[in-house]
Amino acid sequence: MTNLSLGVACRAGLRMALCVAMGLQGCGGSSPDSESPAASDVPATPPEVVGGGTATGAGMTAPAAAATVENCLVVPALAKSSAGSRSVAEFGAVPNDGGDDTAAIQRALDALQAGQTLVFPAGRYLTNKRLRVRVPGTSVDGTGATLHATNPQDQAIMVEADDIAVRSFFLTAVTDVRRSAPWQARIAVYAENADGSLKTIRRSVIQGNTVTHAGAPGSPGANGASSAGIILLHADGFLVAGNTVVRTLADGIHITGGSRNGRVLGNTVRETGDDMIAVVSYAGEGAAALGTAAQMSSQWTTRLANQLNRNIVIAGNKVSGQYWGRGITVVGGEAITIRGNTLDNIPLSAAILLAREAAYETFGVNDVLVADNIISNVQNLPPPYDVGGKYASHPPTGHGAVEVHASLFDDEAANAQLKAAFSVRNVKLIGNTVRVTSVPGLRAGVAFNSSVTAVDPDTGAAVSRHVTTSAVRALTVQTGRFDSIPGQAINLASAGFASGELHCRANTRDGQPYTVAACLREEPVVVGASMTCSAAGQTM
Repeated sequence: MTNLSLGVACRAGLRMALCVAMGLQGCGGSSPDSESPAASDVPATPPEVVGGGTATGAGMTAPAAAATVENCLVVPALAKSSAGSRSVAEFGAVPNDGGDDTAAIQRALDALQAGQTLVFPAGRYLTNKRLRVRVPGTSVDGTGATLHATNPQDQAIMVEADDIAVRSFFLTAVTDVRRSAPWQARIAVYAENADGSLKTIRRSVIQGNTVTHAGAPGSPGANGASSAGIILLHADGFLVAGNTVVRTLADGIHITGGSRNGRVLGNTVRETGDDMIAVVSYAGEGAAALGTAAQMSSQWTTRLANQLNRNIVIAGNKVSGQYWGRGITVVGGEAITIRGNTLDNIPLSAAILLAREAAYETFGVNDVLVADNIISNVQNLPPPYDVGGKYASHPPTGHGAVEVHASLFDDEAANAQLKAAFSVRNVKLIGNTVRVTSVPGLRAGVAFNSSVTAVDPDTGAAVSRHVTTSAVRALTVQTGRFDSIPGQAINLASAGFASGELHCRANTRDGQPYTVAACLREEPVVVGASMTCSAAGQTM
């Protein structure tokens, strides 16, 4: 089984053991083989309410009262520090001289005081290992500057403290093979506590940066990052806005490790080696085949608190043309809004995927609003960039343009708490346009009947665990437009979709009213993300 999402750290429930076992394919989230914008692009007014939820002990959350997030969809202007700035030139960094600038830049970062901004005179700087931004309340501004990372194994700008902004850099890199650690991304919000657990990093701003390639296909600079372009682990109150991410070897923007209360706004992601924007929440750790439902249940409350991604808005982004993976994904998560995004030329798999994946022991999905997105050209065009011929050597998956499915292990299915929690439920698709695809506009509830296997390190024996189908419940499809789609515009698989769980209203196909026999009128309450922002778009 080949996985499409990014592997990260080995602690705090994040699955490096599985990633190492899988080699270069990375780790986490759904697989295509698992079955036998700019601010002006964001709608000014939500079509309905968007809100959030309150955590419950049994699973994830129950929908709460509606709360407006209109101002949260606005990409804020790039802010300038009022507390003064320092230049990397003061510390010996010299652009365009061919020398390595890592030590000088790190000295400058460590010399900052809260409220200050580090600026870079225009030009190209070389770095041979990660740059650690670890003074709280500081900013780094790369306007006019290129940071070129020369070490494929260690190349990230690391945000390691609260209230840090990374803005306006042009980031290129030397890469070789796909890698998976946070410091092998190009920008990483990530740090560990003394005990090895993930540190909560609050109020990070990653804005106006460009992660891109610096060479022809096949050259060491052909890709923008060894792993993800931007990765966030256990981030709280974050903003990722107005960035351009091109040709990373793994995901474009990857959110994991119990990140929450964040916004991903107005970014452009193209030609990546995996999912373009991914939210992945791991409930387990280690190889899934070696886990048990009893182990999962025994620490359920702690897992929910520390590892579940929740309350995230993904809006106004433009994604297109990756050679592997999906467009925008929620593989485990709750209270998520995916709104006003443009997704075009998704060659291999789903444009939007909402899933629980047993093979990676992710959480289920609950309370997701997917609204006003424009999806086109799904699995009917080749990617514009296909390094190593990955697309050419792998047939499309047949996922729907919007794909909703869930799987769990047999022992999880026998546990009432886990059976409920490892479903996909309370999802509303409203006002979306799906056009010109070779697959259904929406496919929901596909069946699973497979096994995962791992070697027990204590005994050396192979251990298998059977995967079966989990439920898709309370799915609403409203005011959707399905145009130029062959076969079924809405395709339901009965094995994973119970009677009475689909709710339809005012959908059209090629300009005519459209429904399916399984549709009901009454709709569940789905509210998505909840946050309050000022008129400038800052989270309050």
